[in-house]
Amino acid sequence: MDKTRNLLKNVLKITLLIIAVLIIFRIGQSIAKGGKKPAELVYNVATVKLETRQIAKYFAVQGVIEGDPQVKVFPTVPGKFSRNAVAEGSYVNKGDVLVYIDRDMVGYQYELAPVTAPVGGMVTKLYCIDRGEAVSPAMPVAEIADPSKLKLVFNAGQEDLVKIKKGQKAVISFVEDASLSVRGEVYSVPPVIDNDIMSGTVVVKAPNTGNKLKLGMSVNAEILIEDVKGFMVPEKAVIMTETGDYIFTVSEGKAKQTTVKAGYRNKDMIEISGEGIATGTEVVTDGTFKLSDGVLISTGNEPAKPAEDVKGKKENKKSAAKKEETPVQPEKK
Repeated sequence: MDKTRNLLKNVLKITLLIIAVLIIFRIGQSIAKGGKKPAELVYNVATVKLETRQIAKYFAVQGVIEGDPQVKVFPTVPGKFSRNAVAEGSYVNKGDVLVYIDRDMVGYQYELAPVTAPVGGMVTKLYCIDRGEAVSPAMPVAEIADPSKLKLVFNAGQEDLVKIKKGQKAVISFVEDASLSVRGEVYSVPPVIDNDIMSGTVVVKAPNTGNKLKLGMSVNAEILIEDVKGFMVPEKAVIMTETGDYIFTVSEGKAKQTTVKAGYRNKDMIEISGEGIATGTEVVTDGTFKLSDGVLISTGNEPAKPAEDVKGKKENKKSAAKKEETPVQPEKK
């Protein structure tokens, strides 16, 4: 009985010892794993290298094209509409009769009063249709315009007025088809700004070459403000915040947060300027949302290993293989 108890005690001691050794081994493994430095994350991004380019900066506006000149014609006497002397779309010279007015005063008999064209051009509109319709010097009876010459009249705010100058080049194009366009220039810019609306009226004029544009068309106008050299990047590359704008550049395989000033926009491109950017600077364009200053990045543009190193490794492998294949010659006695 005592022998059995001793045997059980020994077995229990051995079992406890084995368990203790296993626990110590596991603890050692955990410590060893904890001591290893975890692999640093590398973010894949797309980049573009900055290149100095010519940046044409435009002021864009929409409006309705008019003839130059385009005037409304008013009668000089009141009365009743008698008849039109011309049709819409017809061309007239200065002084031609457009409309006849019946003065129709009680007790008097007058000849029909003619309303003549103050300028030459095309009759774009006749306002009176029904005979006997009352007219007065305050009501237009016709409109005349010259379709061979165009003008665009629009209001610009004070921020834009300081940039627009007389003589600047402009392109006027149909909103539905940019191929229908003409070239002109700024004809006039107001010398002062209207205090009530804090804006001023700008006039752009252009010859209607080939009669591409029709009077009354909705058009886009782009006025060339300045032509300078600078850097343009995709707009998504610039992170804009309340405290300022910044981009991520590539520096020794890491992302570097760089403060910039965002400027002129054209479609999906934006002008940037600031310290730390120059020709050849690599700017992150895709994947900026996951980056922070100093993280590792991969652009796919890492330099390949030199061809000589690769060639040397191949030759070493060939030599080793040749040695293994060469049979060992027995020594001569």
